[in-house]
Amino acid sequence: MTEKKRKPKAAGPRTEVFAMRLDPKLKYLAEIAARKQRRSLANFVEWAIEQALNRVQLVESGFNGEGPTVVDASAQLWALDEPDRLIKLATHYPDLLSYEEQLIWRVVCDYSVYNKDQKRWSRFKEANGFNFVQQCWAEIKAYAMNPEKPETKQQLDAALLSHDDFPF
Repeated sequence: MTEKKRKPKAAGPRTEVFAMRLDPKLKYLAEIAARKQRRSLANFVEWAIEQALNRVQLVESGFNGEGPTVVDASAQLWALDEPDRLIKLATHYPDLLSYEEQLIWRVVCDYSVYNKDQKRWSRFKEANGFNFVQQCWAEIKAYAMNPEKPETKQQLDAALLSHDDFPF
């Protein structure tokens, strides 16, 4: 009897590859711990990371110094798309943005518009639901990483102007 091969799901891989370097002693000890738990080393490392996410506090608060952990905030932070993840992180924990994310966020804020009806700055979605960050992500990133190149600003401006929904 032959075993059927699994077909990959249309949505893509369920996991991502992450190469890492370990100190030889740490790797050996992790392999021993993995054997003890009857896991592969990769599965053990994934499990260990999950355990750590339950302990890492994003903000220290309260009288006992305990704040929300990464796991506690996972619903606030996770999104399928990279632009949405950046928006969530910048909105909830701006101090945790990487340098590259700060550059991108600055462009997003620079291209924000003031909504006179709502008397507030609209950064992501206008009243009609247009999400310019999602629609212009490639151009936003290109301009954020290379602001000295005039063509990156021109491409971003052209991308924004191509959407009638953006009141630029």
